[in-house]
Amino acid sequence: MPRERPFRMPGGRGGGGGGGGDITVHVEYLARTLMQKQEGVAAEEQHRAMATSHRLSRVPLHLRNNNAKDYTPGFVAIGPLHSREDRRLRPAERLKVAYLNSLISRGHPDTAQHLAVIQGYIRVVAAREQEARAMYVGEDVAEIPPDEFIQMMVLDGCFIIEHLINVATGHEEPSLHATPFGPAQLSVDLILAENQMPFFLLVDLIANTKLPEFEATGYPAPVLLVKLVLYYLAGEKGRDMSEELPPAEGVSHVLHLLHAMITAARTRWEPPPRAIQDGAVIETAQEAARLLRRIPLLLFVPLLYPILPEDKKWSASYGKEDVPAASDLKRMGVQFKKARGGSGSKAVAGIASVLGPVPLAVKLTQHEDRLHLPQLRIEFRTAPLLLNLMAFEQSASASMKTPMDVSAYVCFMAKMAQSAEDAGVLAAAEVVQQHGGAGNETKEAVARFFRTMGVASEAAAGGELLVTSYLCVLLEKLRERSRHPLYVMWADVQRNYFTLPWAVVIEVVALVTFVSTMVQTYTSVKYHS
Repeated sequence: MPRERPFRMPGGRGGGGGGGGDITVHVEYLARTLMQKQEGVAAEEQHRAMATSHRLSRVPLHLRNNNAKDYTPGFVAIGPLHSREDRRLRPAERLKVAYLNSLISRGHPDTAQHLAVIQGYIRVVAAREQEARAMYVGEDVAEIPPDEFIQMMVLDGCFIIEHLINVATGHEEPSLHATPFGPAQLSVDLILAENQMPFFLLVDLIANTKLPEFEATGYPAPVLLVKLVLYYLAGEKGRDMSEELPPAEGVSHVLHLLHAMITAARTRWEPPPRAIQDGAVIETAQEAARLLRRIPLLLFVPLLYPILPEDKKWSASYGKEDVPAASDLKRMGVQFKKARGGSGSKAVAGIASVLGPVPLAVKLTQHEDRLHLPQLRIEFRTAPLLLNLMAFEQSASASMKTPMDVSAYVCFMAKMAQSAEDAGVLAAAEVVQQHGGAGNETKEAVARFFRTMGVASEAAAGGELLVTSYLCVLLEKLRERSRHPLYVMWADVQRNYFTLPWAVVIEVVALVTFVSTMVQTYTSVKYHS
């Protein structure tokens, strides 16, 4: 091979005070360097163009600014979008190395074999490094050297897999529990939109791991991984759904799988027959009592509505994106019921439990008088769960056809729970639960929570969200009710006259009037007979 000959450029700047000199340019070396860079970028762009899965990127600033902590990991960083130098994240970096050792030790008690296993992990990740990089926005990974990126993916992937196995097998994980709030915070960190890694790397890593605990199941590595993730997110209920969801090849990351699980649960849900619901007899008796109690009150509607001042009358002018508030819907005769999973359904565990047994299930039944809603539990995990699911929906390209179900549900609930009174109505129906009781402060906190979530949903999805969502038909039915003269009159009379203490007085008078009328009628009939 001929030796590279340097090219000397005359007239260059010298090193002295104004003296001239030559610059030596290694043409072949620079050309090869540029060629390698060009090939690397071209290959990366090719992978990026071929990628059909959801890209991983930072949450846009207009979404992140008001809720930064809900998009930021508090215990462990996964992937390249968050610095591992953060003081809060350092304990987890040490824990990743310990989990790598425990994962390998499951199938290789002899530590002499560990090096070969780690080498295998590095090979499988290195083989798909460019494909993995293409999952992230270019500027987020451009400066990360290949060896650092590969080592990061190996450590993060093995950490996730070991934790999933520990949860599935009931291992206590003392090192994790030694960190205050470690397990709970980890369950949040693993579903953050900015804290994901390519699912295919997790599949490759678990496929190259010997797991004696699961050999008897006979599950291929992709199936086993999906089942482990779903069990972690939703317990047995989630694991049972694995056959109904996309195969591992169609999953981009853990958050994608969570989104697929809850949207699939919604589309498959129908309100169970009342005969199989717990307490159906008691509920029927309560419904009959409620109707009987309302009958005498109806007598006052035609008497009280005409004398109501015009400025006290409610003008229902709802646009196509508007939703009647929960308190107004209640006054118009709508009952709120928490969506039940049926007597044979398994309880939801994991972080998905905050969305209730049937996430996102919103249906109007019983002659359009009964509104079924998922039982949302408001706790420290609820806001990051909803916000990151919405961020995932926004990050998906139009070609992915990702349903905007979470964004629509959040927007719908935010419009219904506009005040503390609305929050009280939803809490009384057990549709919304929050730790701390049911006092006025708690109700206002619930309304404030939904206002915050509503701003995020509208900022993310725009003004046409509800019109094009799975809730569009239901919303039109609710708006039709709000325009019906009888329901409007009934709501106005209740709003203005049936408030404590007048509600008690009027109901007593109504009851006495009703009983008196019935007695007079009975006496008259008996007399004439």
